Amino acid sequence: MASLEPYINVRYKLKTSENFEEYLKFIGVGILSRKTACAVSPVAVLTREGDVYTLTMVTTFRTVAFSFKFDEEFIEERPDGVKLKSLLTVDEDKLIQIQTEDNGRKSTHVRTFTPDTLTVVTTAEGWEGKCVRVYEVVKN
Repeated sequence: MASLEPYINVRYKLKTSENFEEYLKFIGVGILSRKTACAVSPVAVLTREGDVYTLTMVTTFRTVAFSFKFDEEFIEERPDGVKLKSLLTVDEDKLIQIQTEDNGRKSTHVRTFTPDTLTVVTTAEGWEGKCVRVYEVVKN
């Protein structure tokens, strides 16, 4: 198992987004929240303190973060206020998140880290689409 250590504290800014609004619509996010989410270019940062990791998304509008330990399910609150079960695992340079809603529907987010990019591929049970968002390293 490789480590995400090389990517800790690296800032990645959203550059391209494909099918994001369609995914948000599928999971029931309201139109105003969808439009706001699609209008911003978040900066994603993964941090670690001990065995607790935090994934933070920063925009000019708001900051959203959640903390987790690998292989330990927790209750996550989505930016639209919906609470769901979330489980994160690591596979080499991939951070894999499975979110399970109260109705049992699952969404899977596979975040692949490289020294230059963070690519997030999202799929959901019952949705034919695939959302791909590519972030690039923020150079200081």
